[in-house]
Amino acid sequence: MKIAIVGAGLGGLTFGALAAKDGHDVTVYDKNAKPGGVVALAEQNGYRWEQGPLILGDMLPGEPVYELLGSLGIRLETVRAERGIVMPDYDMWRPKDYEGPYWRREKLKKLFPENAAGIDAYYRFYEDMLCLRYLGMQKPSPVTKLRMLAAYRKVKQYANMNADELTRHFFSGNEKICALFTGILADVCADPAEVQGLGIPFCNIENAFDLRIPTMKNGKPYYPGYCYIAGGCQKLPEALLDAIERRGGRFVPNAVVAKVLVENGRAAGVRLADGTTERADVVVGSGGGRDFFERTVGREQLDDAYRKILDTYRPMEAVFMVHLGVDYDPMRFLQAPLCYYYRTYDIHAATERLRTGVYHEGEDGFLIYVPSAHAPDFAPAGRYCVTIYTVAPDTLAGGTWSERKESYADRLIELAGETLPELKQHVVERKIMTAEDYRAFTHMQKCSFGGVVPIWNQKNPPHVTPVKGLYFVGQQSENAGGVGLVMGGAKSAYEQMKRRERA
Repeated sequence: MKIAIVGAGLGGLTFGALAAKDGHDVTVYDKNAKPGGVVALAEQNGYRWEQGPLILGDMLPGEPVYELLGSLGIRLETVRAERGIVMPDYDMWRPKDYEGPYWRREKLKKLFPENAAGIDAYYRFYEDMLCLRYLGMQKPSPVTKLRMLAAYRKVKQYANMNADELTRHFFSGNEKICALFTGILADVCADPAEVQGLGIPFCNIENAFDLRIPTMKNGKPYYPGYCYIAGGCQKLPEALLDAIERRGGRFVPNAVVAKVLVENGRAAGVRLADGTTERADVVVGSGGGRDFFERTVGREQLDDAYRKILDTYRPMEAVFMVHLGVDYDPMRFLQAPLCYYYRTYDIHAATERLRTGVYHEGEDGFLIYVPSAHAPDFAPAGRYCVTIYTVAPDTLAGGTWSERKESYADRLIELAGETLPELKQHVVERKIMTAEDYRAFTHMQKCSFGGVVPIWNQKNPPHVTPVKGLYFVGQQSENAGGVGLVMGGAKSAYEQMKRRERA
């Protein structure tokens, strides 16, 4: 079959690589010059930066992305990684001497002895959820099914709790502990009250905070591990594109797909902005759900159920990134290349501000990331890369990003300077990325950097669409955002396509 893929992000590239491996004729179109979508590098005057803190799960041996890449003949060198968290009046940096896999539990009990029993209960729940995850990754069998049922009984009492209810239950409403475990939800524009509580352990995997914590149990991969891709995450889309091209597929850069051709209820190809028409048996879309279906496909081609999903699902807001080139080594002042700095315990209020166009200017929190720590060639000799990153509204309630980005960048640099001494004086290059830049970069009317808000029971645009031969992948599809979820979702979409097109 001839397959046309709209968008060279990880979803489209994964689908394309799997299809090319099976002998299909694959063409990938993208409006940018290089593949990768928001995984592609930002570049300026000899510096390169990743689009955010790309510390990845699912990439170690035995984990889903590792196995998927292996099936495509791809092996990427990875570097185990960890991150720190600094709260308004305490921090969670790993101890100098290893104190075991549950040092965070013990530290919390020392900080908040009145909550010790609840903290212990949470960590028993955490282990039960990790056991469920492990069993869910095993080959299905009657024995595995029985073990999963037994494991689920241990956590069933929490199944109807949202993240806010669950953390308040375990920590007796102590906002200083609750925010430690729910703060990451603000990074995906989610209020803790709208996210399923059972997901909290997976947002707070202990291995993410100390790479010394083993990922193995009884000689088998058990706990998730986190890593960077050595040399930068752009090696992932490059490897996927190579897997397409060496099997005869092609990449068409600087090409905007203006229309998906639909004939008698079936996708028949694409028409580019320059008027070129390319016929195809299957078309795969990606990117923004509303942008793709309303601008490129046409709502009239969809049924009522799919239109309702497009009208009701919630894309994330944006990010504000200040990429810096500096003339001193920032790792002199950091314990790890990535740290989150939360400056509020009120995640509810922070999320409300974000959604109503009020930018917090770093006062609610930000992170510092040093990509040159695992990709030294991102900076010229003797120089280093730093990214200061925070979530932000797509559209400001007052003013525009173009008008305000310089002053906002100055403020983030000032705040980061509390950790990186005299940062402002050591900046030799800076590149600011706002929602406006990402709208243009991603060809979306709302950039929604990171996909969809993980609202409990929200339906996101399914891979299989009402148009025969038309499929949808990426961070705004049913799999939601994140490298592992996007790639796994693309694999699922491809398998569904094979079954449907064979029928």
